[in-house]
Amino acid sequence: MDNELAIVIRLAVALCALIPFVVFLMSYLRTRMTRLLLAALGFGVFVVKEILLAAGTFTIVIKERNPHSPAVSHTGLELLEAAIDLAIILLFVAALLWRKGASVEGQAGAGDKKESV
Repeated sequence: MDNELAIVIRLAVALCALIPFVVFLMSYLRTRMTRLLLAALGFGVFVVKEILLAAGTFTIVIKERNPHSPAVSHTGLELLEAAIDLAIILLFVAALLWRKGASVEGQAGAGDKKESV
């Protein structure tokens, strides 16, 4: 029962992460600001991670009920989760630190700016 609840929670988290993904993606398409694209990609990877982990947990539940069926191991899921979490964090850090047009003269970059309104 706990595994089934974990699957439902992971899918609910994926659905909640889909909202900022769509918002950031639509904002990027309007403004073409790179940092918005990086943030959208971070949320998109988060959505994919939750779906993959829900599917992996589902295969573990199936394996418990039918020992002859193929399944992902708990260790495999933990490794997948850690690797994807690293990718998500790197995308968010890149989105926060992104600067467009940084000067080589020691001046701070202006950041992403839309050229025309």
